[in-house]
Amino acid sequence: MASLYKISQYPLIFHCYNFGNIFSPLKQLAPYISKGKNIHFVLTLNWSIRPKNKIESFARSYHRHAKKYPWLIVTVLANEPEELTLLREYGIRSELCNQNGLLDEHSYTIHDVEKRYNAISNSRMAPYKRLELLRDVENCALITYFLDPSDHDYEKRILPHAGGAQAACPNLICPQFDGTNWTRYDVNQVCETLSSSRCGVILSEEEGACFAAVEYLLCGLPVVTTKSIGGRDAMFDEDYVIWTDPTPESVAEAVKKAIALPVSPQQIRERTIAKMKKEREKYCAILNSIAREEGIEKDFSSEWNSFYTNKLMNNMSEKDAVRYLNEAGVSTHYSLWHRLHNGHKVVKSWLKKTFG
Repeated sequence: MASLYKISQYPLIFHCYNFGNIFSPLKQLAPYISKGKNIHFVLTLNWSIRPKNKIESFARSYHRHAKKYPWLIVTVLANEPEELTLLREYGIRSELCNQNGLLDEHSYTIHDVEKRYNAISNSRMAPYKRLELLRDVENCALITYFLDPSDHDYEKRILPHAGGAQAACPNLICPQFDGTNWTRYDVNQVCETLSSSRCGVILSEEEGACFAAVEYLLCGLPVVTTKSIGGRDAMFDEDYVIWTDPTPESVAEAVKKAIALPVSPQQIRERTIAKMKKEREKYCAILNSIAREEGIEKDFSSEWNSFYTNKLMNNMSEKDAVRYLNEAGVSTHYSLWHRLHNGHKVVKSWLKKTFG
């Protein structure tokens, strides 16, 4: 999969997200793109690169790409100041702009529904989310999704329907689960369920900026959070965020404090949107600077509504991403080496599925 979204035709600028392998989707797509005029890619990191092994791996890929494809210019967006410092120390072209400023506030809204849950976690079913810390929270709901077979192994550790009497969170409420199957919620269902909760909880120690952190706020929920790296705190405010230690007892106590906060849902939402708008101003300034490099004066803030979509994200297959580049006027080719390489990946995937 690749996330590629066109921001501007003149100059040609794409926004993309680094999902999965280090330096994707540039690593996937660059071999297809014929040499020619400069094309700019603004790259958002979906996971913290502050651990030494990650920044070193990312820097190797970045500099290898810059040397081999100098006409494909990448600007990396740091989600937190510490990340920006690190990127620049490694000679990586980068700017500070948190991804959570790119959420669509018109999609994530407060629904006028009855409060049913004391707390809710909107989290992938994965160990890094540390859902076991919800054990002592009374009347707590979970919105979740699965990306990898190993997520189902974690499900067995957390939920009684999968793991039996030894499950870490026997009282966790799962509105998506009907006793047999999980339903993947759309944005409207997510907002309705969040709005029926009194606070949102996020417990990972390390990840990216985490869109759910601001989805809570846009739906008017105060937030309970543990310390983390990755940048999810960019839109937080001490008036409606409770920091807690990573223990079940501390999380449960923090939920009680969050519920008792005097700030209204509408205040939380409005103040969050104000922070998001400042982040968008940074983003447009970055785009203006890129255009200026190409000898073009533009004011992207005045053009925002003409190119903006939720998260500036457009997920697609590698094949569709190449087609998307073509439609934007990018000249592409498909080398014999790449045909053989992709054929190898297909065969490898088939062998894994067939023989394990």
